[in-house]
Amino acid sequence: MDATTPPEPPVRLRDLIDAMRKLGKAMRDTEPQSAHVSDARGAALAVTTSGGAIVSMNRSAAALLGYTGAELAGKRLADIAHEEDRAEVERQLHVVDANEPFRSFDVTLAGRTGHRMLLHVYQQTFASGDAHTHLRPLRLLLFVEPLPAYGETTPLEEAHKDAYRRSIWLTRGQQRERERLAAELHDGMGQALTLIKLMVEDARMRLRRGQADDAAQLLDAAVLQVRDTIGEMRQICGELRPLALERLGLPAALSTLCRRVEQSVETLRVVLSCGVEDSEIPEHLKADIFRIVQEALNNIVKHAAASEIRIELQREAAHLLLSIRDDGAGYDTHPLRPDDASSNGLGLIGMQHRVEAQGGAFTMNACNHGGTEVSARWRL
Repeated sequence: MDATTPPEPPVRLRDLIDAMRKLGKAMRDTEPQSAHVSDARGAALAVTTSGGAIVSMNRSAAALLGYTGAELAGKRLADIAHEEDRAEVERQLHVVDANEPFRSFDVTLAGRTGHRMLLHVYQQTFASGDAHTHLRPLRLLLFVEPLPAYGETTPLEEAHKDAYRRSIWLTRGQQRERERLAAELHDGMGQALTLIKLMVEDARMRLRRGQADDAAQLLDAAVLQVRDTIGEMRQICGELRPLALERLGLPAALSTLCRRVEQSVETLRVVLSCGVEDSEIPEHLKADIFRIVQEALNNIVKHAAASEIRIELQREAAHLLLSIRDDGAGYDTHPLRPDDASSNGLGLIGMQHRVEAQGGAFTMNACNHGGTEVSARWRL
């Protein structure tokens, strides 16, 4: 797929968070039985212009289609549909109702291999910008793989329908995770290991011919390739479940993460206050909490120019509270540009969706004396 210049509307994190909250509420209000599965990366999300051009797409959505977010930025959503389906995709994207910013519809898109897949799309229209820039209409899209429709059911079948659907969601989630992992191992690490093998074999042949200097250069390059491959393996394992959680538990894993961030930015101080034991934190929340802190730290380091970050994880009565505060420039002053795929805010918005989907509350506010506070609350 040829690269094109991505559209330029500024996207503000506060606008994305508000749009994600409205989308989630509309989903629950209009389709209370709706549910979907997502892999370790979270919900499949994208931001598009009102004309359907992709401003940004998170890794989960891009992986669903077999691309990277950078490859899809600037493309029209209809461009990744099969030729027979493009007209219908365009029609759905151009349905406009000023009184109904939320709508849902089905589209058929094609992955990198050309395989056609039916996706259910939840769409929230919103405007992003500030007093100094023209407000641009944008759309937040959540992509869902629909479950098979039911035909007529007996009363007994109806009673077991929810259990059956949950089983399908779990099975589909496992299947998606395995497919993504297999593709990444084959396309990424598999090709890298093949290249390393060829480089080592070439170096061995040169040594036999007495070309020691050439062989040394090849081996040096092979060592660098091995390092890159190790890094890719760690990234894949970390996305499935952060290794530090398994080895250390959540409080110690957060402490290690904070120290690593401090070491990478000399002018930054990160203070962690954890008032709960690892055994008090529900297992299904540990990975989410770790990733929220990780995503928030990444955003602060890249955009806030902060000198101090304070992270608190506390238990308050029947709730678990997470708070991340910084003294930086604040989210209102930095638009999230689409030309930096890692800064589009969809990572944090994906975490927001996961928190709220589990009945928690997610907020992001400007602090009184500057900076930003990101917080999440779960009922225990």
